[in-house]
Amino acid sequence: MTTQYTSLSGLPYPQPSDPADLPAHLQSLAQTLDGRTVLRFGTAAERDTKIPTPVAGMVAWIASPGRLMYHTGSAWAPVGPVPVFRVNLDGGSTTSTAWAETLTDAVGDPMNAVFTVPASGQVIITVGCYMHSTANVGSYMSANVRNAAGAIVLAASDDRAALVNTPNRSSVSTQFLVGGLAVGTTHTATPAYRTAAATSTGNFDTRFIRIDPVM
Repeated sequence: MTTQYTSLSGLPYPQPSDPADLPAHLQSLAQTLDGRTVLRFGTAAERDTKIPTPVAGMVAWIASPGRLMYHTGSAWAPVGPVPVFRVNLDGGSTTSTAWAETLTDAVGDPMNAVFTVPASGQVIITVGCYMHSTANVGSYMSANVRNAAGAIVLAASDDRAALVNTPNRSSVSTQFLVGGLAVGTTHTATPAYRTAAATSTGNFDTRFIRIDPVM
């Protein structure tokens, strides 16, 4: 049998001179198409078991958590990564000088924002709120970033924090770039808060966090 292939997708088709073996022709076509359709799996683990050696351009739907992924040639990444936004309208406070993810008198903390790392391995995180201190001392809002195992890969920091150092209530926010994340993996960003001195209470209200994928 002399196999010919289509010019664009390289799909096999028989020639008039080939033996009339329809099952063999259909099997050859089916096997070629099998890895070029949108593949469907229940979980990423099932996908990885059935596709031990993926190639660039493969596309797979993962039912849990409901995500369309493509292979870059080195990793599975979201086909269309979208921003993740979380907001908590409940206010709270802290006198902790160490970073705390839960505020006193606030409901709904910690406020976790789960995201999938895009093909670039980078995201932009924005945090903000209405904030004030009870003294002329700094109050800070930043974020911890954890990987799927729960390990912190980027800790909250004053260098990546929205802050005020006045009793006057102010609307503040900050943005920072996070890079070097494992492509296609799930991470969680959680706001964290602190005050520069335990004698001053940091107050935080209408808090939000947003994660934007860098394409």
